[in-house]
Amino acid sequence: MSFFSKLIRPETKGGKNFERGRAAEARGDFGKAETYFGEGAAAYDEYFGKKPGDEARPSHLVMAGVCYTRVGRYEDALRVLSECVERKEIPDAFLNAGYASAKMGQADEAARYWSLYPSWAGQREVESALKKQIKLIRAGGADLGAACEAVAVAVYKQDKINARDRNFREAGRRTSEFRQGY
Repeated sequence: MSFFSKLIRPETKGGKNFERGRAAEARGDFGKAETYFGEGAAAYDEYFGKKPGDEARPSHLVMAGVCYTRVGRYEDALRVLSECVERKEIPDAFLNAGYASAKMGQADEAARYWSLYPSWAGQREVESALKKQIKLIRAGGADLGAACEAVAVAVYKQDKINARDRNFREAGRRTSEFRQGY
């Protein structure tokens, strides 16, 4: 670790590793993405150790929650994402809070978070998958593992659609990741 790396704030490290993880997912390099999300989760652990969650910005809360979700720390993810959901309507917070709840076996909680996913997000693939999973959960016949898999596949498809549309809209220029609401 160099001298300058000690000067970088933990939330900056966490945010950068979150972006690297999302970029690796977009490339299909899921092993590298997990490494980046793990580093991001560690940076956010340091950040929350210095600053209580109620002082953290919602964008930091949702990025931390996504990092925690991607590395399987569902309790931590649910803790920060529920705080984020109370403070600001960010689509990824609802999506990942529901995912973490489903992974923890809390079907009703997963359906509640997924039903609160904002329609203004314009993510049709994700929204239709969530509606289908909510219907299955409320009918009582949902396999939560299969629900999580269906949601993950829908998110991956939506990311591909968003990347294609973004490149079309901006004449092929590459830009930073498009995140609605944070």
